[in-house]
Amino acid sequence: MTWPHGCVRRHESLADHTSFRIGGPAEWFAEPATLEELLEMLREAAVRGLPVSVVGGGTNTLAADRGIRGLVVHLGRGFRTVQDVSHPESPTATLVCGGSLLTQRLVYLAAKHGWGELETLAGLPGQLGGAVAMNAQGIGRFIQRLSLVAPDGAVRTVPREQLRFSYRYAALAPGIITEVVLQFPKVPPEEAYERIRQTLAYRNSTQEVRLPSAGCAFKNPPGTGAGRLIDQAGLKGARIGDAQVSSRHANFIVNLGRATCDDVLSLMEHIQRRVRRVFHITLEPEVRLIGERL
Repeated sequence: MTWPHGCVRRHESLADHTSFRIGGPAEWFAEPATLEELLEMLREAAVRGLPVSVVGGGTNTLAADRGIRGLVVHLGRGFRTVQDVSHPESPTATLVCGGSLLTQRLVYLAAKHGWGELETLAGLPGQLGGAVAMNAQGIGRFIQRLSLVAPDGAVRTVPREQLRFSYRYAALAPGIITEVVLQFPKVPPEEAYERIRQTLAYRNSTQEVRLPSAGCAFKNPPGTGAGRLIDQAGLKGARIGDAQVSSRHANFIVNLGRATCDDVLSLMEHIQRRVRRVFHITLEPEVRLIGERL
């Protein structure tokens, strides 16, 4: 079986594309560099009857041990661009960004050019498209419009008026975010830099950054933090296989080296049962499973 472009590989390990370093092979793995390549990939997958999955920066993502059937799309270099299109005298910066732009690249540029309020994203791994899809750190408030490619290859532009965001959620139709237009207030670069520095220092001192993880495992219930509940339930350090509740931040599950998808899911289920029994609260997973569990 051949594909129309060389950007498709067979049996690509998903462990190499997730921050957890967990996951089996993708049957087909594509890194289209342009919108035209992406559309051709989707058309070809439809002709072959292959399901399509998307992996961005691989954060907040847990890939199945058995891998994923069909085509896995990972946006390539042509979707990592950022362009400031604002007027020099404007009090705000308007940025046109590709969907696979690294969030930390955006933060670095904010410190350099004086784009305000981007300190909320400092230390947040992954790519812009994924951050938008889960409204990470409330990024939705900065979005002016975005471009979305539907599974059938239709390209849609979604204006701000049609966007709906809530905690860790964006109400978007199924598809791949290829472009995002953001707007931030302009501030002195030294002010932007200092705010970013302080946020990074705080996160590095309080969150798990030493071992592979997918960030927070569970969403915070109303009025409290998931990490606090897990800690108070006595689960810091709890372990199944090589998956362990971090001793630094209880809402992080880390991979000690050879953790499997099933190790992580089993540990998450154990956490949910204990917290439900102790506090009568059901924790909702923040980590997204792609593929099918063994």
